[in-house]
Amino acid sequence: MTFFYKSNEIIPGEPSRAGHTFFKDAQYLDADGSLRKIVYKKNKQGNPQLSRLELALTLVARRFLGPDLTPKQALVKNEEQEIIGLASEHFSYTAKRREGLGVFASIDKDNRPKPANDSEGIKNNFKESSSRYCITYRTVSEGEQIPIAFLDQYDPGIFNVLWQLRSSGQIEFDMNSLASVLTSSYTLEEDDLHKGNWGFYIVKKLIKGEEKFQVVFFKIDNDMMMVDSVMSRYNARMTSWLHNEHAFAITLRDLTEFPNLLDSKNFYWPTYLRLLANPLDNKAYSNSEEVCAFIELGKDPEFQQAKWREFYKHILIPQSIIEQDLEEFFDKNNPEDRAQIALITHAVLARQAMLRAVLFSSSPFRDFVTTMSEEDSQSIQEEIIRDINPSIQEYLINDIDANMNRYNSFCANEFIEGDTPLHLAIRLGDYRYQETWQAFSEFAEQENSEGEKPLDVAVAAIENVHSHPLHEVRKNPFLIIQSLLKEGVEKTDSYKELNKQQRKKIKSYYLNSTHRINACEVSSTKELLELMQGIGEDHNLSLKMKKEHSVICMKEFIRAHKDDSNYEEILLDMKEALNGYKNPPAPELQFIRQLRSRLWIIRKIRGLFGQTSTQSELNGLINQELNRLNPSCFFSCFSFFFCQSETDIDSETIIPNSQEDVPLISHETVLVI
Repeated sequence: MTFFYKSNEIIPGEPSRAGHTFFKDAQYLDADGSLRKIVYKKNKQGNPQLSRLELALTLVARRFLGPDLTPKQALVKNEEQEIIGLASEHFSYTAKRREGLGVFASIDKDNRPKPANDSEGIKNNFKESSSRYCITYRTVSEGEQIPIAFLDQYDPGIFNVLWQLRSSGQIEFDMNSLASVLTSSYTLEEDDLHKGNWGFYIVKKLIKGEEKFQVVFFKIDNDMMMVDSVMSRYNARMTSWLHNEHAFAITLRDLTEFPNLLDSKNFYWPTYLRLLANPLDNKAYSNSEEVCAFIELGKDPEFQQAKWREFYKHILIPQSIIEQDLEEFFDKNNPEDRAQIALITHAVLARQAMLRAVLFSSSPFRDFVTTMSEEDSQSIQEEIIRDINPSIQEYLINDIDANMNRYNSFCANEFIEGDTPLHLAIRLGDYRYQETWQAFSEFAEQENSEGEKPLDVAVAAIENVHSHPLHEVRKNPFLIIQSLLKEGVEKTDSYKELNKQQRKKIKSYYLNSTHRINACEVSSTKELLELMQGIGEDHNLSLKMKKEHSVICMKEFIRAHKDDSNYEEILLDMKEALNGYKNPPAPELQFIRQLRSRLWIIRKIRGLFGQTSTQSELNGLINQELNRLNPSCFFSCFSFFFCQSETDIDSETIIPNSQEDVPLISHETVLVI
């Protein structure tokens, strides 16, 4: 059973407000009777779904971040088992788990008169006396004594202070932790990386044979991650309403200049100077010297190595681990929870695919991959599989290792100078159709150094179809070429040189998936819902393709089962499941109702789920069959059904809408996706 906090065992303390109510000094009565520090947040907007989503996003963030760089969370429930909020362990416990006990330090302003020969602690003096800081340290004997600091606790410019101390050799940065916080925030579409949501602690460590103070960075509050993919439908800022689908685009120049973002529109970001900051808090980056320090960070060789390491780790995390992490909270045997797993997993995989294509277009990244040491390779693998069931770790390591070898070989032998992210998505076998096209269509007519356009890469792949099954949709050259031509790319010479039979095959090609085959074999509503659920969980397909496939499979079911004794009952059940007249719509069909709005203001208005054209088309197919079976009844997608006697119905008013005129498929019908 998933752990949760009981509200009657929380001592909340004084409330604070920062867009929502939270209790930063709360305590929880543990099972052994001891009090542990927690941070307790009430449901945002009174909506328990937002607490559930934040917990799910934190589980994903913990996998992408380095070990113990964000605290564990659990829901808070009242005596009626209602979700009333969310609580995080205090980060001091997280730091103890990562570092153990020992010597820790804090940095504070030094407002004392400076003695002539002051050797206590470590001090740094700047031109202005107000910029003098000192580091004091002590040995801690328990986790709660570890000093934890957030950037907003200091006057604007604290990162510049730390950066100067690091540059002068007085302290060290745990560069992997800093790179991890920043790269994970970028990869996972973090829109809320203000100075109150990340911080640091300072620990004394033996570094290269010398004891030094090292600054370790961490982050909290992951409720605005995956903001473009998911959260913009729930909680988008008013200032973001004019964004479109490219607001969080991954671009080569952002990766090259990272963390200095030039394209991505993250609202709070360390290199976005905000001169009109709220004077009542220090959450915005309002100090120009501090912003310059973050820009300088991006030019530091140690940070550059660390950022490529973190980005590489992000694209190596397997789907199975993402799903397993989400299953720590969501019950995969519960259809509603299972639908949430599918929703978030798809969003993360799509983001990984976008990052992968852009990364391999970067020469410094490819150099990193080909020159990485065995030790670094092993450390990445260990981070990815940490806390995973030991019984499957060996399988996962083999899978990750195989991908690392493939990528190494690709960088050394297969990359062609001038390949764009669109070239690379095809070349890497990671073309996600509408999702890839939406991200990289600007490169559709761009040539690499050998004069190849993305279409040429797909045409060349036809010669290698024997090396992978055609059911691997992201690698299928026939479907990819068909998709590119449908999007309007120019036919290249290599395409024109294909023989007539090959071009005909491309034009008429359809994906004969196992879902389509199984649609002919289902014999109950339960099995049909499970089939649809399987389509929703097939993350090789883009969301649009999942929806198209659901229609294809419904047509196959109709063709194969129209004479079954329980056929009408199944149709009525599916109509209820699709529209939710008596009960909410079936979670197995959630992906069908998922909206794909591009403008954020439309997302805010319509939300994540609603009436879609696919839902209307499925209703049309069902209604057409129900009307055929019951000529005296009029079934529509606007009401469950409406029956009258034939004498009460004007025959001219019973006109099927265009959605209902879709013909049933036959064995000979060729379906183009």
